[in-house]
Amino acid sequence: MIALLAGSVVHRGDGYVLLRCGDVGYRILLPEAVAASVPDTTTLYIHEVVREDGRELFGFQHVEQLELFWRVMGVSGVGPKSAQKIVHAGPFARVKASLAAGDLAFLTAVPGVGKKTAQKIILELKGVLAEEAPKPVVDEEAVDALLGLGYARKQAEEALARTEGVSTEARVRGALNWLSR
Repeated sequence: MIALLAGSVVHRGDGYVLLRCGDVGYRILLPEAVAASVPDTTTLYIHEVVREDGRELFGFQHVEQLELFWRVMGVSGVGPKSAQKIVHAGPFARVKASLAAGDLAFLTAVPGVGKKTAQKIILELKGVLAEEAPKPVVDEEAVDALLGLGYARKQAEEALARTEGVSTEARVRGALNWLSR
């Protein structure tokens, strides 16, 4: 099963791109707006659907989108085309938040998704997506530095989450400023 393709876009069609990978070209289905914005050289995460009459490759620019697609497609009555439209209905964070919050208006605004289907999606995914706590990106070196200064791990991680900085040193300084308040 095809899961990832990397190559160059040789053609952009109505709802698809042709991606050349080596000497082979693949037709990857994407919503029109996404197909137009895919860089000329790209990597796409793929869901392959094999049927009697052919194969279809559904593309996603980020693995998180593909994982959400799988969850949405797991709802009975939701096919790959509808699931892909839902995942690409807006910025990823907004789509996931709308699904987790049970936003019926958001889902029914997606072409091809009716009220009953939207209610079924909300019923099956609301609890699942709400339980997924976002994993904070932790700079372990910065955490270790704060632990060495006597702070608890929870304090250190919370302070680092509230600071910005490119280097570990800058993040530690920002965390210390925040902790000293």
